[in-house]
Amino acid sequence: MLYFAALSLFTAWQTGEVINLSQIQSYVNLAINGILFGYLSWYWLENKISRYYLPLALVAATILPLFTNLIYLADPLESAQMTIIRSWFLFPILIVPLVLIAWQYRFRVVLAFIFLTTIIELSTLVPRLKYINYETLPILGLPLIRAFAFGTVGHVITRLIATQREQQRKLVEANMKLNEHANALEQLTVSRERNRLARDLHDTLAHTLSGLTVNLEAIKILLGEDHPQIKSRLDHALDKTRTGLRDTRRALKDLRVKQVEDLGLKLALENLADQAAARGQFDIHLTLPDMLPESSVPIEQVYYRIAQETLENIVKHAQASQVKLSLAVEGSVYTLKIEDNGTGFETLEERSLDTLGIQGMQERAAECEGELSVTSEPGKGTCIIIETELSHVQDFDM
Repeated sequence: MLYFAALSLFTAWQTGEVINLSQIQSYVNLAINGILFGYLSWYWLENKISRYYLPLALVAATILPLFTNLIYLADPLESAQMTIIRSWFLFPILIVPLVLIAWQYRFRVVLAFIFLTTIIELSTLVPRLKYINYETLPILGLPLIRAFAFGTVGHVITRLIATQREQQRKLVEANMKLNEHANALEQLTVSRERNRLARDLHDTLAHTLSGLTVNLEAIKILLGEDHPQIKSRLDHALDKTRTGLRDTRRALKDLRVKQVEDLGLKLALENLADQAAARGQFDIHLTLPDMLPESSVPIEQVYYRIAQETLENIVKHAQASQVKLSLAVEGSVYTLKIEDNGTGFETLEERSLDTLGIQGMQERAAECEGELSVTSEPGKGTCIIIETELSHVQDFDM
């Protein structure tokens, strides 16, 4: 198209004809759009220049049509009416980069685009006008009207895109929570099935082996020392039976749910808190994070045991009506806090540590290099906090 534009200029210069600037402008705009189309279809170039690929295309799609539109200013016979018409020709040309900018960037970039196009248009129109009056005012108002239209379109698009992105973010969060809930439900189902299987085996196989052991022992006693071969066979059978019973009990122990290992600390604490609240007849408020860092896995068993001991103390001694349990990770500090509004007690020196199991909790906290603090006051409840630096337990092995 650039070739046809140059050929038209050369032919007009040779023949002395009046140059058709509108035709040349059409050729140039068409050539620019063709080049931009090829540019946007060149995937190798997109991979090469990466983040600058789209901005360069948007700048070219904005600047080049603006300056090629100035060709009509060279025509001294251009009427004001044609100037208005040609100015509106820019609207469908510039609406494409406007939409792309509003879709890809923030609204302030859209405002920069509108300001740039308006300033360039006004800077070319003002010198063309010999004077400004009611007749020329519509010409100067065109860029402003177009800027207002661009601003409306850009604002609507940016709002739509922002709403869409917010909906996508919420959808991702909802999917994450749904997956977490599904995983927790699956783990709980598996744990319940394992417990059911363990109960069935205990009520059948374990009881049968226990009864068989008792019967074999009774037969051995009744035989006395008169039948050494039978007694030897009975001893062998007893060893096999005891071994089978021992293996069965070990298998049952492994089958039974291990709260932290099987459910995770969050769900294990929820189950523990619900059971304690039901037994102690108090209201419990839980504040637990959705996700726990992987680096906290080694200390989860310690935190669970401390929470278990604390809630047990509340059930037995505190006479509380309200209990708050929170687990938080702030920076590298892993914190478990349990507080109640129960009877409380004087000081640790005035009350045996073993009575409330506080010494055991302190020993557990020391295992993961954590700090346990206990504050209490008669009639004002008790607060137990354990804090651990996650960096301290990277190599800690339960």
